[in-house]
Amino acid sequence: MNSRSKLTLVLPKFNRDTHSQFALNANAVSTWLSSLPLANLGESTRQLFQALSELSHTSCKAKDRFEILEKIRPQVHYVTKGLSQHYLNKPIILPEKSQKIVLLADTLNTQLATAYCQAFQGFEAESRLLKPKDSMASCLHRALSEYSCILLRSHQLYRASHSGFWLTMHAVYQCALSLKLNKAKVSDKLLGDGTVIQAYLRPLMLSCSRTHQLPQRHIEEIFNELNYWTAFIELRADRLESCVLLINPLEDAHPVYRELIQRAPAPGWLGIDTKVILSPGGAMSDSAPANKSKSKSALPKTIIDHLSVAWSAATARAAERVPCNDPVLVTLGMNATHYYVANQIEFDSFKIDRDQAESRPDPYLKEPKKGNDAWGSAGLDTRDVDSNVTEHLDIDYDEMPSHIENISYSLPSNNHASPKPDTAYQYLRTRILDTSSAGYRLEWPETAQVRIRTGELIGIKVNDHDGWRIAVVRWMRSDDNHQIGIETIASAATPYSVRLVHSGLPVQDFQRAMLLPGGQFASTPLLLLSSVTGFAEGQTVELLRPGHAMRVKLDKKIDNSNAYKLFTFQDISRTSIKLDVSDSDQGNKGDFNQLWDIL
Repeated sequence: MNSRSKLTLVLPKFNRDTHSQFALNANAVSTWLSSLPLANLGESTRQLFQALSELSHTSCKAKDRFEILEKIRPQVHYVTKGLSQHYLNKPIILPEKSQKIVLLADTLNTQLATAYCQAFQGFEAESRLLKPKDSMASCLHRALSEYSCILLRSHQLYRASHSGFWLTMHAVYQCALSLKLNKAKVSDKLLGDGTVIQAYLRPLMLSCSRTHQLPQRHIEEIFNELNYWTAFIELRADRLESCVLLINPLEDAHPVYRELIQRAPAPGWLGIDTKVILSPGGAMSDSAPANKSKSKSALPKTIIDHLSVAWSAATARAAERVPCNDPVLVTLGMNATHYYVANQIEFDSFKIDRDQAESRPDPYLKEPKKGNDAWGSAGLDTRDVDSNVTEHLDIDYDEMPSHIENISYSLPSNNHASPKPDTAYQYLRTRILDTSSAGYRLEWPETAQVRIRTGELIGIKVNDHDGWRIAVVRWMRSDDNHQIGIETIASAATPYSVRLVHSGLPVQDFQRAMLLPGGQFASTPLLLLSSVTGFAEGQTVELLRPGHAMRVKLDKKIDNSNAYKLFTFQDISRTSIKLDVSDSDQGNKGDFNQLWDIL
């Protein structure tokens, strides 16, 4: 290709003059595409892969190559979307087949990006007097967009970009900058219209969005929104001291926070200024004016807040990590965690009426207090709950199988028939890589074929003597090894069932719930609900377990994710007793005003 090209990339050499599947013009390609068996995803993908591979080594005019690619590109995106069902919403550790499908999807996007770069160099070589600026800008825009799809896929799988990725991205943009094509507007029906600089900013901002802390389903939504948001983000080569993020185009690296750079930026560095988009009334703000061509973001407020923090400044760690290599047991999800916190008592034992709950012995107390003050003795310390655990942790980790196990524990005895162990609930053996005051970094074993996501509720047991701790998955990474970061939200929990109460009567099926000590969230106990729907601030709910029943009013929702809600609450059971006493002290005064509220 042109040795004096501004695009300093190594591209495939041309060694043939014809293509075996179609003539080198747009009409012939359209006819060939119409014959693709789109209902057969595998065969369509195979033919597109072969066609692009051959095209990259076939010589033709730049105009014809560009038109051919414009015909093929929609079909490539169609099949890559179909391929995504094999690796999205799956366990973090993908089987070998899924890994190959990810590689195939990346290869298709790479083939397209490479072909557009070849077309760009062809335009450079053919048009010496009047270069087709629009077509050249479109080629660079398309190349950046296709590479961005690869980065999006890596972030959806919680992986880092492959070696050399950022050098390629920087080279494409530097080429556009040198030819003053960076501000050229390009139409793109597949990934969104925009300028070349927006196509470059899109992957840059995605890489700085801390997506390892986000649920998988929101990452593509952020990518789509960035096509609009990047119009309000400035990329410049001067006044770097006021930029949040800096880029060195000569390094194979994404942007870094300015305060984390240990040396002075050299000439040629670029800075990203996010002040406009983050300002009150900006594109991300709830008060942003509606745009004629773009409505306000549909992303949840929690995600918008997350991005605002990520694009504002570097965040220092709240606690120092201490390396370790200790075994740990992990339960995944509310159902399994509730089961083990409940000392392996099935949830059917919690599906009881108030009278049954108060009449049954409390399996979570050593010595029930006189007067059966269940709430006063409901102690949130569950250290005694696991006193009958027969499976111990004090063994060599290297001898432990890293897999999901079914376990059978002895159950606490009471006057009622002991429920059979529910083998559907399992725990995972793994190890702690480091610990801090806020939580742990855990290894996720290669053999663990269960799906995990950020925001998931988990239980962890770090030694024989402690009870199950309650934690939340805050981030995930899946590169050479698989790791998760968890934040502990409670060192103990008490299991309950919960149902909504309306007009004094239960109106909803039982759901799992746990009472947690306030800890860092509040000075009062908190109610952890299993469902993200069905409960809201101000509602009255009934909490039940063997030995205890109470009704509470949900106050403020102080935390939530895609797996749980966390509320403060008021115990209205005790309030009712106090009101009854005050009424009886009034004798026959006839003042029943407080009684109406109770009824």
